[in-house]
Amino acid sequence: MTLFFNILIPILVLIGLWMMSRVPSAVKGNRISMIAMALAVLVALFNGSLIAGLIGCLFILVGGIVGIILARKVTMIQMPQTVGLLNGFGGAASALVGIVTLMYVPDSFESFTSVLAVIIGFITLSGSLIAAGKLHRVIKQQPTILPNHSLILMIVLILLAGTLIWGGWFLTPDNYVWVILVTTILSLLFGWIFTIRVGGADMPITISLLNSLSGVAGGIAGMAINNVMLVAIGGIVGASGLLLTQVMCRAMNRSLIDILLGKTSAPAKSKSTHSGATATNKSVEPKPEAPKTASLADTMKAAKSVIIVPGYGMALAQAQQQVKQLGDAFEENGAKVRYAIHPVAGRMPGHMNVLLAEANVDYDQLFEMEQINGDFVDTDLVVVVGANDVLNPAARDAEGTPIYGMPVLNVDQAKNIIICNYDLKPGYANVPNPLYDNKEKVTLMLGDAKDSVGNLIKELHSAESQPTASSNELADTMKAAKSVIIVPGYGMALAQAQQQVKQLGDAFEENGAKVRYAIHPVAGRMPGHMNVLLAEANVDYDQLFEMEQINGDFVDTDLVVVVGANDVLNPAARDAEGTPIYGMPVLNVDQAKNIIICNYDLKPGYANVPNPLYDNKEKVTLMLGDAKDSVGNLIKELHSAESQPTASSNELADTMKAAKSVIIVPGYGMALAQAQQQVKQLGDAFEENGAKVRYAIHPVAGRMPGHMNVLLAEANVDYDQLFEMEQINGDFVDTDLVVVVGANDVLNPAARDAEGTPIYGMPVLNVDQAKNIIICNYDLKPGYANVPNPLYDNKEKVTLMLGDAKDSVGNLIKELHSAESQPTASSNELADTMKAAKSVIIVPGYGMALAQAQQQVKQLGDAFEENGAKVRYAIHPVAGRMPGHMNVLLAEANVDYDQLFEMEQINGDFVDTDLVVVVGANDVLNPAARDAEGTPIYGMPVLNVDQAKNIIICNYDLKPGYANVPNPLYDNKEKVTLMLGDAKDSVATLIGKLR
Repeated sequence: MTLFFNILIPILVLIGLWMMSRVPSAVKGNRISMIAMALAVLVALFNGSLIAGLIGCLFILVGGIVGIILARKVTMIQMPQTVGLLNGFGGAASALVGIVTLMYVPDSFESFTSVLAVIIGFITLSGSLIAAGKLHRVIKQQPTILPNHSLILMIVLILLAGTLIWGGWFLTPDNYVWVILVTTILSLLFGWIFTIRVGGADMPITISLLNSLSGVAGGIAGMAINNVMLVAIGGIVGASGLLLTQVMCRAMNRSLIDILLGKTSAPAKSKSTHSGATATNKSVEPKPEAPKTASLADTMKAAKSVIIVPGYGMALAQAQQQVKQLGDAFEENGAKVRYAIHPVAGRMPGHMNVLLAEANVDYDQLFEMEQINGDFVDTDLVVVVGANDVLNPAARDAEGTPIYGMPVLNVDQAKNIIICNYDLKPGYANVPNPLYDNKEKVTLMLGDAKDSVGNLIKELHSAESQPTASSNELADTMKAAKSVIIVPGYGMALAQAQQQVKQLGDAFEENGAKVRYAIHPVAGRMPGHMNVLLAEANVDYDQLFEMEQINGDFVDTDLVVVVGANDVLNPAARDAEGTPIYGMPVLNVDQAKNIIICNYDLKPGYANVPNPLYDNKEKVTLMLGDAKDSVGNLIKELHSAESQPTASSNELADTMKAAKSVIIVPGYGMALAQAQQQVKQLGDAFEENGAKVRYAIHPVAGRMPGHMNVLLAEANVDYDQLFEMEQINGDFVDTDLVVVVGANDVLNPAARDAEGTPIYGMPVLNVDQAKNIIICNYDLKPGYANVPNPLYDNKEKVTLMLGDAKDSVGNLIKELHSAESQPTASSNELADTMKAAKSVIIVPGYGMALAQAQQQVKQLGDAFEENGAKVRYAIHPVAGRMPGHMNVLLAEANVDYDQLFEMEQINGDFVDTDLVVVVGANDVLNPAARDAEGTPIYGMPVLNVDQAKNIIICNYDLKPGYANVPNPLYDNKEKVTLMLGDAKDSVATLIGKLR
């Protein structure tokens, strides 16, 4: 029986690997290989002793738990480093087998093979750990070349050969420990030295080689323990990995020997460059000329043959879903779409294929480089998403550079090219790409790939989704409608937009319309699907109508809003004979007077029958894209007239800034929106402006006594600022401004005189007596008591801010900050100052950590460097919550260690620095520490930021830091520009100015 399995299992592994080499059968191949491995484990347990079997089961359980955790936590973008790590674990397992065998001092053959298993296993382990570290960006990704690197590698290799002879023929019970120890150290060292100098495009080849080595190590370990099955499986894995390595080398026009000897990692020579671009270490980024939107849209819509080129930047941005949507949009426009895959476009072989398959791109649309490279010359449009080196035409003529001679995709031969890359920096090979300078046929879309591809999708949809009426006309149509039917479909379910649909229905009802929902029996994935979703969103059962109940009413309906439905309302079902939907009863949506369709796109539904409604320009308005966004826009249109504030934005800001006494009234709407943090920030902003701020708590403002108190305490509002109704009600009459956040019945003045209503006689907050009132409620609907609030009609002193409470309160904070955060120079002057700076110091602080803005800070530093500036980061020892806090955050964002300077190293350089950018730091650079005797920071060493020529401060607000000592820098109008608010937004604004 054992012999049978020894033959069967390797055959299953071989079949599995063969099937995994073909995309359509890869999943089945993986399952067959899994079954083979499970059988191999069972055979091993069956042939061992009971104790060994129990120990084996224990370790299998531990390994299984770790595997399940990895499967759940590892994202697709982290798969390359995970594969590298698992390769290392395979090598380590083989090495451990060899070590255990050596402990029994076997005969010469077993000793020899055991030492060899230890060598190859630990080389695989350390090499894989370095590869995984590079891929995960915890280690520098570029090649690291040690002095006399090849000589060191050769010496270690010779020493390993010595240990192989020593352990193979001279192993004794007295020296086996030393043999194991020396072999382990030298093997780990060799793997590290070998892998550390590999980087960039050679990393996929290295991973393939390490994968092969893990199989070889397993096969040799099988020889050491006389396990035929392990020998066979290890040999198959080793051979397949080596074949893949050779394929990758040929695809890259690389020699495996050159990679092993580090020749491909040599820095580029400067003797020969490509057309006009110099292979320097720094490239000055040309300012891209933004093409005319119409021209870009016309180019995209005219394209009949499109090739999309994905790269590692797509993987980083997790933009594969958007890329698929872009491809679909091109196909809807009549274009033939293909995807060109370069063999080293990702971090491991097949990386792009896996990501695109994950996004449901058809296998038939994926083409390897050799299949598609000749077609670029006849292609109307190429869209590049996060790729650089693999399409750099400099590879053809830039002799002496790392990419010279490497086959690249012939993107430059296409008629039109759109490049959606993060920036214009050279790729890993550090060779400038001349495509970036081609103004005739290249359009640059710099920034996050998701956003760039999303903008392209909008461009493609722009003509199709143009409503038949202007925005004002659409709003007028909606507001004039007195009978409305909403038709939900599976697209609503996919977008999870039922809450927004309910809000849209409510908005129509507030406007005086009768609203009903028409349910087709097969609108969802199962009977009753739409009913359940709408009931979940609290739509009344009485508003839900089955098709046969409501179908006759469409003809008299003013407006129908379709949300994610297609086949179930396709009028082609009545006359398109021979189609799958012919004769199927459908909703008579086409008979309504006006129709708004909020579908993702214009593609036919599952029945694949085009919907003639999409071509009806007279009464149909198309709102394409995500259903949540489309329905949200309709809600805004309905609210647009109602939410108009009674004063202009400037008047509102003036009212807020002039207020010296402010009462904030929180309600259940604040709790629903989870806006307590924003309310606290608003209160802080008023206090910074010199106002006295209090919070008025009605006893039934929330769902239970003390609800508001708990939420505000959670946001660190001082207990002394919280006042119960009886304590504060008499003060409203003298209060300059009241801000209401999500409250209605508890301040409704109708409670005093609306006899017969549920709230008559109920004590309410005297908000109506205040001098000015801002109401941040979701809408104008009456509260639970269903009693209209007369405050909503008071145009003299009430400003309405309708919609989500977080957004409304956030807008008020911006209004308050608008004067304070005004930079001392105009926007153009600020941009000029930044671009002129040749020496820049960035000062990170705890505010950067709170905003999690380290990635943006790194991008800002990169933008300065692209502009020719020298950039350093100044680290104060107590800038964070613990020593080294800032260092860790910036290292996490891949800031080079060489750019991080401690205070004592850099403090003398501020005086000669052109520009300092402060991100979320206060006390650690407060110059008051030098002369404000008696304060907590007096005598504390601080960064000499105030000595710099120009300073930009990106802090949340102007409040003093923890030491509560005002910072005089905030008052320096000559050389300080204040960028108040969220650090991410502020830094992003600065990046925009530089670019």
